Amino acid sequence: MSLVHLHLLLNHLPVIGVPLVTALLLYGIMRRQRDVQRAALAGFVLLAILTVPAYLTGEPAEEAIEHAPGVAKALIGRHEVLATIAMGLTAGLGLIASLGLFFSRRDRLVPRLLLAGGVTLSLLAIGALIPTGYYGGQIRHEEIRSAGAPVRGMPVEDLPGQ
Repeated sequence: MSLVHLHLLLNHLPVIGVPLVTALLLYGIMRRQRDVQRAALAGFVLLAILTVPAYLTGEPAEEAIEHAPGVAKALIGRHEVLATIAMGLTAGLGLIASLGLFFSRRDRLVPRLLLAGGVTLSLLAIGALIPTGYYGGQIRHEEIRSAGAPVRGMPVEDLPGQ
């Protein structure tokens, strides 16, 4: 398995995982279930850890396809910028979640401030992860791009076949 394969495998985890774990955290908050809250926080820590290799394998993936036919180079740059933002937010989420787990040990409740921070950062991370995945998918998959239409902000000459 190459770093490109690893990137394609790992990049889906935060895009799908962060929204699911956010839903779990919100459920735990609404039901006031400490164990569910802690499970969600542990999920955020795991996702933050897994996001690191997904991010770091992005450069080798770019190098492998940047000159291939059908690749929209302008989308690579947009994907890369968004991935950096998403990585930072997901790392921050992992840090907040780690603090929440630390302060809630020995049958203590998760501090409300850390729960609020976790929800806020998870929503911000989702807001960055979704377009990151969207543009990442469009880099190589012409079939999901609008037929013949330039991507907003991308010159027509950067589109394949132009």
